[in-house]
Amino acid sequence: MFRTAVLVCVCAAAAVVPFAAASPARAGIEEIDYATYEAKITDKKGVTTEVSDLGYATGANILLAYRGEAEVEIPFRLIRTIEIGDYVAEQRRAPVTVVLRSGRSVALEIDSIEEGRLLKGKAEFGEYRIRTGKIRRLELLSLSHTDRA
Repeated sequence: MFRTAVLVCVCAAAAVVPFAAASPARAGIEEIDYATYEAKITDKKGVTTEVSDLGYATGANILLAYRGEAEVEIPFRLIRTIEIGDYVAEQRRAPVTVVLRSGRSVALEIDSIEEGRLLKGKAEFGEYRIRTGKIRRLELLSLSHTDRA
């Protein structure tokens, strides 16, 4: 009986190992996710501003959103543009279209917490701060800095 149980466990473990090795590892937050960006921002009033050193005021530069019922986290390093629609009170979310650097377009939604996150950077005329929910379009042009300042 004992040998049968051990054999079953060893066979079961051997069957699982190839699948575990083939599955992708979770990306997690990398140091580059604290990097800042050269960007072009168009706000809800249609005013476009070019900024440098753009990033979230706190935390990593990762967009927190929803795809259907799933929660997703997309690092800025993978994003080319973000277009944010108007907040829909009944759904308590705003529609978002993200175009990845690969060219693929992803339909998402953000909630009021993500809309309230503060982005900051430097414009030609001084400091620039804007809440995500006040942005119509965000185009990430290139990296500004990769150190955590």
